[in-house]
Amino acid sequence: MELKTYYLKYRPQKVSELDLDDVRESLQKILKSKKIPHAFLFSGPKGTGKTSAARIVAKTLNCPHKKDSGEPCNRCEICQEITTGSSLDLIEIDAASNRGIDDIRNLREKIKLSPAKCPYKVYIIDEVHMLTTEAFNALLKTLEEPPAHAFFILCTTEPQKLPKTIISRCLQIKFRRSTQAELIHSLTRVVKGEKLSLEKGVLEAIAPQADGSFRDAQKILDQLSSGSQKIALKETQKLLGQIEELKPEKLLAALSEREVKKALLEVDRIVNLGADLDVYLQNFLESLRVVLLKMVGLETENSELVSIPPSLTQTDVRKLLALFSQAALEMKNTSIPQLPLELAIIEWCSSKESQSEESVDAEQAHQDQVRAKIASKDSVKQNPDKESSVKGKGLQMIVDHWSDLLQGVRPLNHSVEALLRASRPLKLDNGFLILEVFYRFHKERLDTEKCRLIVEEVASQILGKPIKLKCVLGEKEKQPVKEVEDHDIIEVASEIFNGKLVD
Repeated sequence: MELKTYYLKYRPQKVSELDLDDVRESLQKILKSKKIPHAFLFSGPKGTGKTSAARIVAKTLNCPHKKDSGEPCNRCEICQEITTGSSLDLIEIDAASNRGIDDIRNLREKIKLSPAKCPYKVYIIDEVHMLTTEAFNALLKTLEEPPAHAFFILCTTEPQKLPKTIISRCLQIKFRRSTQAELIHSLTRVVKGEKLSLEKGVLEAIAPQADGSFRDAQKILDQLSSGSQKIALKETQKLLGQIEELKPEKLLAALSEREVKKALLEVDRIVNLGADLDVYLQNFLESLRVVLLKMVGLETENSELVSIPPSLTQTDVRKLLALFSQAALEMKNTSIPQLPLELAIIEWCSSKESQSEESVDAEQAHQDQVRAKIASKDSVKQNPDKESSVKGKGLQMIVDHWSDLLQGVRPLNHSVEALLRASRPLKLDNGFLILEVFYRFHKERLDTEKCRLIVEEVASQILGKPIKLKCVLGEKEKQPVKEVEDHDIIEVASEIFNGKLVD
């Protein structure tokens, strides 16, 4: 009986079978050449073929009948032993469980011995980033001056944790997450080998759920084919939580409206359907991710499947992602699987209600303050002596009331306020408020009718007479009266890219 899972049974056995195009091309060039480095570093996400590629390199180095293309024959005794993992000259070390200096010292002692059968000994150290600092120091000497019969292939999912001295001694090949097309190509090889019968769309449904991992995609296909050679699309969608009854849009809609009861009932319905909550929550987080990317103008392969709830802001989506990502972690260690999800829903809805009340009160107080200041300026308009005084002060008058202008603009448009903070009042001349701006981009925005009218309206109310706005481009070396803050710049950019600030 065949007990091997698909990802083991259909593991690539030669370079041309590697599914990542760029990795395949890089290794083909290296193995064809006569100058093969004594140490490789394969880095990249899980399930992208790092260990498989390392074994292929080991076979190519040792195969006595390898082809001119650098491919192993896969028929000789040496190739067969490496494929089955029985070769004494292929040493695979899991750094997660052999991470100490004593383990590396033991390796250094054994590496001096000649190969048992193969021309070369090949050491594959998986998850090499797990080694201790002392172990790295011990390994470094061996990497610098290895015996002529030894090659090293280091594999890691976190290359940033490796010392630079180690990386500099290796030829690094970077593995990336696979595309959906590459995943489907890999799964097609399994389908043909197993003679499976698939409904149209099955592989397209599996690929997005594999997170760029060939291994994960093949495990999903393995699970689907465990009971039958025929795989239906509806069965696949049910396993992956993609059927209409399990789509997360209903929960997202309830959360966007802060309807706690409706959201909790939706979770209860999902549980009663017998759905896998881990899969459901993963799909929910993916939907949030797509929404966030769409908000900043980025389209993904699944963008057309998810719409942006009109009542959610970017800040809301970021908070939801953080809250429900934490729930996903807690779900793995609780006796009631849906409890972390329910707590996250209650926390979200409760926090939004309190924030809403506070923001309404704060906004009302701010608007009252602005109205009081504008009312005090109106008295200037009705008093000729005061009006004459205002005209006499000129530029100093507008500088003194610059903060009033910013506060008056703020409730009307935050982006216009941010643009004003990055400008400098030059003068008040014959009813024209002349501002100096330092970037053409800022000038173009303030010159738009919408922005200009906002500034003119508030300035007229504060100064007690009709004011027109005029912007001039100044020198970048000069500093504005009040420098724009980072969050203001971010807000302006965000609103421009989302189309909220008119051109």
